[in-house]
Amino acid sequence: MLKIKSKNKLNLITLGLLLSSYLNTSFAELNSNTAWVIQAGGFTATQGKAQHVDINNLIGDDFSVSNSHAQNFLLGLGYYFKGLSFNKINLLYGLNAFYFAPTKVKGEITQEGLFTNLSYQYDLANYPIYLAGKALIQPGQNSSYNWSFNLGLGPNFIKTNSFSESSLDNGQTEPDNIFTGKTTVTLSAMAGFGLRINHAIAQLPIEIDYRFFYLGQGELKSNNSEVNNNLYTGHNYASALLISLCF
Repeated sequence: MLKIKSKNKLNLITLGLLLSSYLNTSFAELNSNTAWVIQAGGFTATQGKAQHVDINNLIGDDFSVSNSHAQNFLLGLGYYFKGLSFNKINLLYGLNAFYFAPTKVKGEITQEGLFTNLSYQYDLANYPIYLAGKALIQPGQNSSYNWSFNLGLGPNFIKTNSFSESSLDNGQTEPDNIFTGKTTVTLSAMAGFGLRINHAIAQLPIEIDYRFFYLGQGELKSNNSEVNNNLYTGHNYASALLISLCF
């Protein structure tokens, strides 16, 4: 059996303690330079697009929009790294993803440019993912809070579904239901500002801020070979109020 001298044992123990101390310091430094962010809030969206739909050998249908604004909740999750710091400004960068709960687009259909005899509706949801940047600015000598400024750019996954039509003339006109949902990937951007309260809950900061989102344009695809174009959602925008917990 291999015997380890007491001096060697002492050296091994010392080396182990030094390595453990180094690893703990490294992980602590890594954790201090990164942050998870959990977000929740509500938004108001501008959505929908009035549009003419071409149909073979016919004049076509006009789709109007009766509710161009809708509200619902959103959730977010972010992961940030610390970047440059100078004076009283700290820069962070990372990823920030959001889930915009579905909203409804509604309107009426005028067939052949003559008879408004159908209504329609569909659901619209957004899943943007941003390469995000954040600036935290300390006002004066007060370190209990910071002003925050946010920017982001990345893809948005727009999901449309549940398209349906209803008769407006007591059932004399039967619904065509000529569109079905589709998932579209488009470019999205985000900007906002807010207030971060440091050490708000168990030494964890809370951020309250406003965000403006450009969410891009989605569409529904035609399921009828006689229809020549898809139905578009128009360029969608959202204004949101968020509460964020950072840890």
